[in-house]
Amino acid sequence: MIKNSILNKISAIFFLSLFLLAMFFALLLEHQSDKNLENMKQRQIQSVNYLLVMYRNNVQPGDIEEYFNNFGLKKVSSKHLRDSVLERGVVIFQKLSPISRFSSIIYNDRYYLFIDNFESSVLLESQDYKNFNESLWVVFVIALLILLYMYVSIFKSIAPLKTLRSQIRKFACGDLNIECKSESNDEIGEVANEFDRAVKKISDLVNARQLFLRTIMHELKTPIGKGRIVAEMLEDATAKKRLIGVFGRLDLLIAEFSKIEQITSKRYDLNLKEYSLLHVIDQAVDLLMLDEQKKEEQVKVEGDFDFKVTVDFDLMALALKNLMDNAMKHSLSHRVYIKSKDQTIIIANEGEPLKMAIEEYFQPFVSGSKACGSGLGLGLYIVKNIIAQHGLEVVYSYEEGFHQFSIDFAKGCVA
Repeated sequence: MIKNSILNKISAIFFLSLFLLAMFFALLLEHQSDKNLENMKQRQIQSVNYLLVMYRNNVQPGDIEEYFNNFGLKKVSSKHLRDSVLERGVVIFQKLSPISRFSSIIYNDRYYLFIDNFESSVLLESQDYKNFNESLWVVFVIALLILLYMYVSIFKSIAPLKTLRSQIRKFACGDLNIECKSESNDEIGEVANEFDRAVKKISDLVNARQLFLRTIMHELKTPIGKGRIVAEMLEDATAKKRLIGVFGRLDLLIAEFSKIEQITSKRYDLNLKEYSLLHVIDQAVDLLMLDEQKKEEQVKVEGDFDFKVTVDFDLMALALKNLMDNAMKHSLSHRVYIKSKDQTIIIANEGEPLKMAIEEYFQPFVSGSKACGSGLGLGLYIVKNIIAQHGLEVVYSYEEGFHQFSIDFAKGCVA
């Protein structure tokens, strides 16, 4: 789970609010209970003081129990309760008078008034017990229910984000057959529906592009095949060889276009195996389709490449071929130098410094005009994608008049 997720933050806010709500009502209830206790204490004092005044004025209440009932005090008839209160109760205050001794006692959160006139005694219990205010409890329950409802409601509204995140991840991995339409009318539902519409549009565009490319490649293969058949029928050996080479080159380019389309659309699964890098380089040189003389003049292989690498043979050969092809096209001497350093391959060519930052040349469709005569087209863009899929990196440098592109296999798929 993501530590800083919105759901975690909302849950934290909810529990903090719940804690503050409980604390607020606890303090409020405690204050109300203390107020109730104080009121009971004051009523006991009033009942005693008023009774003393009556006796001083030689006026006696007709019924002593009824008199104390008017002050919310009722006689305790249970001997067990009486003994418990007198033995374990806490005396809050006492008042001595000529007629009696009055003691206010608290026991089990209840107030009692003990009257002892030295001949008889009576224990009275306050009817206004120390209790929680019922109205406050009602307000607390309502507030708690509202808070819970808001939390559940927000949680349900945000919960679809998990599904949307999962669908976005699938989409990022190339799965265009995803469904994230939402029936919700809130902002998250709107985002999900907009994303669903965007996915469908992108899916339609990708399918249209694939259909277009496959149609072109299919239509091109037919004349290429017929051209090779016609070339085989030529009597002139030189012309025959050249035409077969041209048609072979075209057929190879169509196969490369198919792989490039899959690579750029992230739909190509690497077929990783262990190979000698020297064999991969030989395949890349063969893909240049140079005759023996040009191969000897323009491709200079220097160093030891007989070490093992774990790569997709065809893709890595295509990447190295593109690096070599670009190096020869933009070299002052039309030569490419292939060197080794430990487990690093370096492809270098002689040339003028680049007009722009190297990052610009890794972008697709860098035109010659934009690059000031040094456009590299799709070559480096394809190379970068292939190398990145292998978990490797293409490093560029310019030293002593030479452009150098290096790939360190020790940092990636080395056996």
